[in-house]
Amino acid sequence: MTHESALIRDLVDHGVLDAPIAAHLSLLLDAGLPLTILAPESSQSQRVAEAFAASLRASQSGFPRSELHVESDHHFEWLADPVGIGCMDPAAGTAPRGARTMLLRVSHLLSGLEPLTARIALRSLARGYQAIIEAQAPDLLTLLETLRTSPFRIPEDDLQQLGLVICLDERRLIAAHLLHPSAGTTRRPPTLLTIWDSAASRWDDFTWAALPVFAERSRISQAQYDAIHRSRASLLKAEASR
Repeated sequence: MTHESALIRDLVDHGVLDAPIAAHLSLLLDAGLPLTILAPESSQSQRVAEAFAASLRASQSGFPRSELHVESDHHFEWLADPVGIGCMDPAAGTAPRGARTMLLRVSHLLSGLEPLTARIALRSLARGYQAIIEAQAPDLLTLLETLRTSPFRIPEDDLQQLGLVICLDERRLIAAHLLHPSAGTTRRPPTLLTIWDSAASRWDDFTWAALPVFAERSRISQAQYDAIHRSRASLLKAEASR
């Protein structure tokens, strides 16, 4: 199974994700969308972040990329090249790096980064960089309200670049959302993709309503997207059940 890492299969096998939403997430990450993981404890978010980072490394559709782990002592500088990002961290160097060759790994977004570092890391999403971000927050609303206010003061247009946002509790995914980039003065509200129904012990899946958007952001037809998704979800479910 070339596109999927064993780590994602393990998440499905242990009930952290179900196969259909895991397949959607991996497909959209392959297409370059960012992923933000909200969890009450860092160990759960680290596990999910590493699973999808490993999937990206294994993806045949992507470009070879280096990973830059953004931490509190990073001090970014924008370079003259509009598609470049420099970092004064000696381990990262200061040469321009194209968006296709860099994956940002951002941990402790709300609690461990200097506000300026967080602002510049999120601004990089508008310049086409992909990121896997971890933050301790209970839900999307809390994340957005925290980032809008002091000391972060993230502009609204930058918040709309967050892409996929998933929320975890101690055991599983409890909600997944898709944020939409602003189009001029028009801003679309986030789309709810799935939510955990604790009374029924199952996920309520609303991704069917977002399939045209998934296909558009993957730059393929909806029929192609649907076929690839069905195949990937079937493989994830079959592999996890062994």
